[in-house]
Formats: sequence, C-alpha cells, structure tokens
Amino acid sequence: MMNCVLAWAENPVEKPVQSPHGPMRMACEKCHTASAWRPIRSKPEFDHSKTSFPLRGLHVGVRCEECHLNPEFANVGANCQDCHADLHRRKNGIQCDLCHRVNGWQVSVHSINEHQDRFPLIGAHAVTDCYSCHRVGAVGQFNRQGLSTECVSCHMRAFQGAKSPNHMAGGFSTDCRQCHLSMDNWMIAGSLAGSARIKGGR
Repeated sequence: MMNCVLAWAENPVEKPVQSPHGPMRMACEKCHTASAWRPIRSKPEFDHSKTSFPLRGLHVGVRCEECHLNPEFANVGANCQDCHADLHRRKNGIQCDLCHRVNGWQVSVHSINEHQDRFPLIGAHAVTDCYSCHRVGAVGQFNRQGLSTECVSCHMRAFQGAKSPNHMAGGFSTDCRQCHLSMDNWMIAGSLAGSARIKGGR
C-alpha cells in the first residue's frame, strides 16, 4: 500500500502533509481501507490499552466515532460527563464511579462503601431504589449527612396507617426497631403481648 499520508497532498512527492489525526505512529491501513477513507474498518487494529484511557466494560463495544468526534484523537475528554448526560444534574458531584461501574449504569449498593458508616444497606434496604430515600433536589452528593437514619423519617406514613395493630391508637413508639427486629419485612415483629417495649414516647 502506498504511503497514505502523502496521498493527502496535491503533489504527493513534493508536498507531503501531516495526518489529520495529529502525531501518530501507526499505519493508516490499521483503520482505513484502500477503497475509501470512510467508513473505517469495523475492527480497527489499535491497542487502546496503551493510551491513557484503556477500554473496559461497555466501552469496548463503542464505535470509535462516538467518542472521537474530533479527528485529532488526543483531543477527547476522559471524564464520564464529557460523553454522558448527567441525569443527576451535577447534584451528586462529578465522580460517577462512586456508584456506577463501566459494565453498566445499574447501581450496585454493595459497591457504595460509604453507606457502611451511617446507614448500612441491609435487608429490604439493599434492593431499594436510591431515590426512594435520596429525593431529587437534595444538595451535595446525595445529601448524605442531611438525611436522618431514623425509620420514621421515611416510614412515618406506614406507621400512621398501620391498623393491625393500630400503632397510633396503641401509643406505640416511633422507634420501629423496638418491635421490628428484621429489616427484611415489616410483618416480622417481636411479640406484642406483654412487651414493655411497645409503649414509648412518640
């Protein structure tokens, strides 16, 4: 194959031109074909692991053109928000990998280590959607320090609506853990009969 860079010149022998991709040490045919510049090969021979942004997870299957909008390949962002819309509207900071992984947007609560300090996600809380507690509009990274860890801060309606037994009429404590010993299900509660823990300040 001829020297591709020279082919860009009107007179390829006397007026060589530089690649539009900036300084690169690889042959053009690693990405292009002899028939035309575009489209590029379906599987370019380029080792992205030797760059400052190795392709991992779902990035491996993304077409080059989806990230490299500028023909000078080094001129591309390396932060998540450079390519992805921030559905949190910057309210949760810019470090997406605190919750997300390159294998998908789905959040794994087990990867959110910061939850182990004030409110470990166990029982039913481990499968609860983040925004059930972290309301849209919270200030800062999910407003962690501003959220109460008391059960009634999220479950007051359930407390007020309980009829069997009627928690309000019975004067039950709003400290739910006095009776509900498990976080898996509200129906799992300690024995009500003769329990001195039931009564308490509301």
